[in-house]
Amino acid sequence: MKPKTHKISALETLFARIFRIVEGKEYLVNIHWGARRNSFSRPLHLSLIRIVMGTAAVVLLGLACLSFEVGRWGVTELRYRFAQTSHHRYVNRLQGVQTSFSSFETTLDTIFRQEQKMRALYGINYLGSGYGSFGVGGRTHLSETDLDLSSGLYQTLFKDMLKSHQLRGKMDFTLKNLRQISEFVTYRSNLWDHTPSVAPARGEWTSPFGYRVNPVTGQYVLHAGLDIAGNRWTPIYSPADGIVNTAEPSEDYGNMIILDHGNGFHTKFAHLQRILVEKGQLVKRYTLLGYMGSTGRATGVHVHYEVVRDGSLQNPERFILPPGLMVD
Repeated sequence: MKPKTHKISALETLFARIFRIVEGKEYLVNIHWGARRNSFSRPLHLSLIRIVMGTAAVVLLGLACLSFEVGRWGVTELRYRFAQTSHHRYVNRLQGVQTSFSSFETTLDTIFRQEQKMRALYGINYLGSGYGSFGVGGRTHLSETDLDLSSGLYQTLFKDMLKSHQLRGKMDFTLKNLRQISEFVTYRSNLWDHTPSVAPARGEWTSPFGYRVNPVTGQYVLHAGLDIAGNRWTPIYSPADGIVNTAEPSEDYGNMIILDHGNGFHTKFAHLQRILVEKGQLVKRYTLLGYMGSTGRATGVHVHYEVVRDGSLQNPERFILPPGLMVD
């Protein structure tokens, strides 16, 4: 008869390979201790193998779990360190932005004060101090994209966002006002350029505007202008920008020039010795028009200067600045 063989399980095979023993053989485990060489012997049965393998499996599983937890803690710690570094970097940048906001707001306030001075200087409507503050609205609750932010950082970012909107409003308002002032100053400058404001010639004012006895006819009539006497060939200049409307001889006024300055202003220059401009010519303030003479009905060398505004005769002396004031 053949001897009865023991069927070897996979667990026994694995155990034998781990401990490098021959599988399918019976082994005896001996444990010795003490000075008297006490010992303990036990056959290596399948149950013991299972206990050893189970214990080893539990230990390995515990080590695996421990390694996983340690690894996960390490990754979390690295992420935290990185997030902390990024947080400090962004906080520093945020502080720089807040400093820039403060400097920018100071500059805008300075511009606003200068703007108010310009408005007062040019007679533009005063805005008042209330126009310098701007209220803005916005959400105060956290959105889904804000959930990763700390409460303090979110509040800081929210306040800075509102400040940026407020500064944007101030800047747009200031730019709009500066454009308005620029347009107004351009208009006033153009109006000033086309308003008679200087004497057309050097000399003595011999006959003012008003009623007088005409030295030629002897009648008491209105003298429509201002007579300025001087030497023959004294230069005659334009008192403002305009266009030559008339440049021709006249029976009463002799060589005569009439300028149209726009804005309802016209000026007339009579008794010139010589005319240097022609009809349709554009002239600027201080453009040489001609020379003083005594042509037409005149008793001496002078220029007869008239100012007409919206069809009404004006006293030319009101449109001549005092000596010492320069007009550019």
